[in-house]
Amino acid sequence: MPSTAPTQGQRLPPRYATPWRDAFDERIRPALLPDGRVLDVGAGRRTTIPPTSRPPGLIYEGLDLSRAELERAPVGSYDSIHVADVAHRLPALECQFDLIVSWQVLEHVKPLEVALENLRSYLKPGGQLVAQLSGRFSAFGIINLAVPAWLARWSMGRLLGRDPGTVFPAYYDRCWSGALKRALETWSTYEVVPRYRAAGYFSFAPLIERAYIRYEQWSRRHDNLATHYLIRAVR
Repeated sequence: MPSTAPTQGQRLPPRYATPWRDAFDERIRPALLPDGRVLDVGAGRRTTIPPTSRPPGLIYEGLDLSRAELERAPVGSYDSIHVADVAHRLPALECQFDLIVSWQVLEHVKPLEVALENLRSYLKPGGQLVAQLSGRFSAFGIINLAVPAWLARWSMGRLLGRDPGTVFPAYYDRCWSGALKRALETWSTYEVVPRYRAAGYFSFAPLIERAYIRYEQWSRRHDNLATHYLIRAVR
């Protein structure tokens, strides 16, 4: 996420003071068991769970569309890697994992329903998926869908300091509350938590940022307008 520091005296809503990853990590922690097996989806060069945060004996594997991204990860990041589109089923991975994690990746995947069903098949019975993704009907989601990919990369680099090499096309397929819940109906239990925190995308223009914050406060009454969704689902 870009910086969400206050600008020109503007105080951000209290939810911005909480570390952004806390809710995600709280859901991961109980499922990180010694000698367990974890699949990290789409993390590439930067694993979702760093080696220093893993319990002894944990087997940590990576699944990514790009072999180059996986190979840029520091030595020891993964015990093994799988190069494939998450929407393409890999039979060898079925019923192999205790936990699957994905941080800000699934908005780049389509068809999302197929990808989620593949991930469900990779889990052992009782295994869990914990994922966060961006929302289709967020302000930045609508903008990203409206502008060419090259302009999105340029904007993120020029305005927000993002490395253009880390900005990938986003499709936002089924990335809203109602669609996510329908896609997860085959799981034994699930939760879809709407989150609202995207002022940092507009930090380059304080007046726009202030207007956006007012809009975001209003949009919190509508789950389908969330900026992000946190998913925890059990096979």
